[in-house]
Amino acid sequence: MSKKTNPFDEIGNVHPFKVPEGYFEGLTGQIMSQLPERTSDPQKVLSLWDRVKPWTYMAAMFAGIALMVNLFTRVAKPSQDNSTIHLSSVAEMEDFYQYYEEQVAGNMYHESVYLDFD
Repeated sequence: MSKKTNPFDEIGNVHPFKVPEGYFEGLTGQIMSQLPERTSDPQKVLSLWDRVKPWTYMAAMFAGIALMVNLFTRVAKPSQDNSTIHLSSVAEMEDFYQYYEEQVAGNMYHESVYLDFD
């Protein structure tokens, strides 16, 4: 069997194609001369709303974000002030201690009357 060789090895570094002299020097001018002339389109007149519309949309977006943040981060506010709650809890404790003291005093009286055998 014969050994396969790379056909590019036979060619080497030789470039088989040649460019005519001065071809690239006039190429840009030739291409530009073949293009059609540019026609300028008349400028569109922008109304006031067209100029203000992006700013209005942006303001509406920020207002919506502020409302959503307010809605999602709202904490339930207590119906009473914290100082009022504290004072009412102190009053309840005083009532409890008064009731407890009355019960203890009543029990001591019953013990002294009914259980005192001296």
